[in-house]
Amino acid sequence: MLRSYAFVLLAVLILLQFTSGGPPEIGTLASDGASTTSYGRMTEETYAKANDLAVDAVGKRFAASGILRCPGGASSAQVTGARDVITTVAHAFRDVCKPHTPPEKCRFEYYLGAERRTIPLSAAVWMGSCIDSAPKQGSADWAVAKLAFPADVTPYEIYEQPETLVERERVLAVVGYDIEATGKMDKAGPFNKTIQECQIRDARDWRTFETNCEFEFGASGSALFRQWGRRMTMVGIVFGDYHDKDYCPLGRCEFRSRKWSSLFVTLRGEFKDRLLATVRQSEAK
Repeated sequence: MLRSYAFVLLAVLILLQFTSGGPPEIGTLASDGASTTSYGRMTEETYAKANDLAVDAVGKRFAASGILRCPGGASSAQVTGARDVITTVAHAFRDVCKPHTPPEKCRFEYYLGAERRTIPLSAAVWMGSCIDSAPKQGSADWAVAKLAFPADVTPYEIYEQPETLVERERVLAVVGYDIEATGKMDKAGPFNKTIQECQIRDARDWRTFETNCEFEFGASGSALFRQWGRRMTMVGIVFGDYHDKDYCPLGRCEFRSRKWSSLFVTLRGEFKDRLLATVRQSEAK
């Protein structure tokens, strides 16, 4: 009996750690009556101010997030696990099961302070197993790619044990390419990185889940992180969203599962196995 009470107490303490901290909440009420918590997209400067941090420190911490530019378009990506490995979405390179862009024609772009740096991709890229059926495509919409040479950043960390999704756990989304951010520029100009604290919602299975994070075009491929103090580990990457125009006619509304939410592929299974294998083979830790 005492062991059972101890286990319950431990579970409560862990959940409290997941759901405490961060800047002041923006509390709202969803149209279905369920409460929701969201923090909105913040620039690095805004995030630093909200958390009483130096802007340079924030820039260094999130320097691994950048943009993947390919001939057919651009998406977010991040250096993960090793300095010559990036994670992003499979649809940066293919449409469902049909490849459209060779990885060596793409480049990864990031900022080191005010200096923009560009690294071409190598031909080595791994993607989720091709799935034709629409409901399951999201779980395969991930890619692990190799850079031609290492980036000069600290890679994002991977937790090697199996990840467990916690409903309403507070998490951190970092978008490398947010073209809707204030002061945006596109093409060869500077891009805006945004940071957002939000929550895991509707963890339907271990392959995909939803959040109440707010994203716009360009966010595909960006990462979601679990926070342990100053330590961050990646939980998954965004591959799409639900924006139901009938439910949300003005283009903005609060979380409602399968109506307004962001969709993630979980860093588990084949995705995690491939990422860990690629990182272990890298000499650019």
